[in-house]
Amino acid sequence: MENNVKSIQRRYAELIDLINKYNHHYYDLDTPLVDDAAYDELVSELAKIEERYPDFRSDASPTLRVGGGVSKKFSEARHDPPMLSLGNIFSEQDLYDFDARCRKSLGSVELSYSMELKFDGLAVEITYLDGHYAAGSTRGDGEVGEDVTENLSTLKKLPPVLKGDRPAGIFQVRGEVFMRHGEFERLNREREARGEPPFANPRNAAAGSLRQLNARVTAERELDLVLYGTGKTSAEITFNDHDEMLRYFKAAGLPAPEHVDSGGIETVKKFYFHWMENRHKLDYDIDGVVVKINRFHDREKMGATSKAPRWAAAWKFPAREAITVLESVDHQVGRTGVVTPVANLRPINIGGVIVKRASLHNFDEIARLGLKTGDSVKVKRAGDVIPKVVEVLADKRPDSAGPIEKPRHCPVCGSILHEEDIYIRCVNPDCEGKKLETLKFFVSKNAMDIEYFGPELVQRLYAAGKIHDMADIYTLKAEDLLSVERMGEKLAAKIVESINGRRKVSMSHFLRSLGIRNVGEHLARVLARNIGSIEELAAMTAVELEAIKEVGPGVAESVVEFFRAETTAGLMERLRASGVEIFNDENKASGALEGIEGKTFVVTGTLERFSRTEIEELIERSGGRAAGSVSKKTDYVIAGESAGSKLKKAAELGIKIISENDFLKLLGREE
Repeated sequence: MENNVKSIQRRYAELIDLINKYNHHYYDLDTPLVDDAAYDELVSELAKIEERYPDFRSDASPTLRVGGGVSKKFSEARHDPPMLSLGNIFSEQDLYDFDARCRKSLGSVELSYSMELKFDGLAVEITYLDGHYAAGSTRGDGEVGEDVTENLSTLKKLPPVLKGDRPAGIFQVRGEVFMRHGEFERLNREREARGEPPFANPRNAAAGSLRQLNARVTAERELDLVLYGTGKTSAEITFNDHDEMLRYFKAAGLPAPEHVDSGGIETVKKFYFHWMENRHKLDYDIDGVVVKINRFHDREKMGATSKAPRWAAAWKFPAREAITVLESVDHQVGRTGVVTPVANLRPINIGGVIVKRASLHNFDEIARLGLKTGDSVKVKRAGDVIPKVVEVLADKRPDSAGPIEKPRHCPVCGSILHEEDIYIRCVNPDCEGKKLETLKFFVSKNAMDIEYFGPELVQRLYAAGKIHDMADIYTLKAEDLLSVERMGEKLAAKIVESINGRRKVSMSHFLRSLGIRNVGEHLARVLARNIGSIEELAAMTAVELEAIKEVGPGVAESVVEFFRAETTAGLMERLRASGVEIFNDENKASGALEGIEGKTFVVTGTLERFSRTEIEELIERSGGRAAGSVSKKTDYVIAGESAGSKLKKAAELGIKIISENDFLKLLGREE
């Protein structure tokens, strides 16, 4: 018994050192050493030891502190009241236990909770004086944070002056600075191009960007902000509940959470499970939902511990990363002939989904990872995207681990594979693997978007000999569909109706659906804008195609290769014969406008009349080009409200900046 207690004491001390080390790297250095799930398990183990053996509790225990330390690079900013962290719950039973504690404390049978997404970012406090932005700081250790006033002032979402009746005196709001996925990817591309290490994840990119000594660096990065609470406020500002507070935030111009709800415990569950399944649709990271007692009077009655409020909890999502074993590697042929290595894994549960296969991207990635069969690997799953192997645990490599060789022949048709840059490709036009993947793409949401016609149905119809190419899809009848397994009459009728609804299609949409190598959505629009018909495109040479702005040698070669193939002419004829009508309302002859044709536009900020997609489509239809970034080749920048770094770069380069109204005048519309 004594030896067992000593063993637990040693484990307790080990956990404290380990968690404090991880905290230092996560909060202070912005370089996490473990994923959130592994960290949470360690903290949970530590808390259980302290609960069972209270005499063991050390003053150095991470359970007594909030967040990380304060960097000496910044001035200190004290929080009054302290910025506390949240207690975690991990299951429905934990939620029911939390609800029971709240009801017992408040003497209520039923409570109303507020719910919002738990952003994976950096907690901040922002101070307004008489309605004017005055100061900003990070959470730090909860008591004292870092003064990042100048850096926070560069955020587009942060209003310098509150709207409406400005509150007198002090008004502190609290929330999270985070980074959206697009900006995270852009930033890491730039860092890698400069030979700098990429950020591990958007949270660390946001933290590193906000904690810059030079505020200009922060301003060059697109940081976002969401506010969900208050700190010290003047007596005149009071809220009855969380919902009322968020309404005030919106009226004052403060960025309140987009996705919120309120209600009883069953509403909490519905909100949680909805976002657990749909978080991949967001363009930022969340790691759970936050559940709070709605009424502020009830919150005050419940109070807080030294670390966390008793009236709130973070219901964390299951882990999206896990460690398993790579058992073997298959080679998968794509629609353009690229052969991709796919990992066969020892089955593992990741976030409630059993994962057996994962992407390895290409053979250069296998070499970069130093991957061998038999290796223990870290696998990451993001939404409905195929999981991917992100790391090899080389210290766990068995003696039996074997090398992964590049295939020399196509795994489907046996043709010799060609090496092209980092890819290997099957160039046999009759490869059955390529044909099948082309059909799957043609019916998909990103192409013709034929509803209820998924990849499994394509596979079954292809195996049954009902379809061989795209034209066969338009000849399908209900009885053809009913001949395959697991097909009912109602579903067959819906599929036929959806096929009929996709017989009339624009030229750009049709071009991208054909799956021509190097021709995606944007290049398909470029070709449609400059060419009158499919027949005209099919007759063009590579030289003629390259004369079109934005069409390079790779695109030209792919287009010529596709239309010169023996089977293409017959395919086009059969598509027309089956009632497919291709129209071109994007051609420059019908839509190009003087003053816009041939010009490059960049849109930044929030517009009044159009969404970003709508105005970019209008630019394209009028003969212009909508670009995503500002360069010397940009002709105009259309600037809306809260325009940021793109506007600044345009001014530095001397590019003409116009308003939404100015653009409408170019269109000849005086709105």
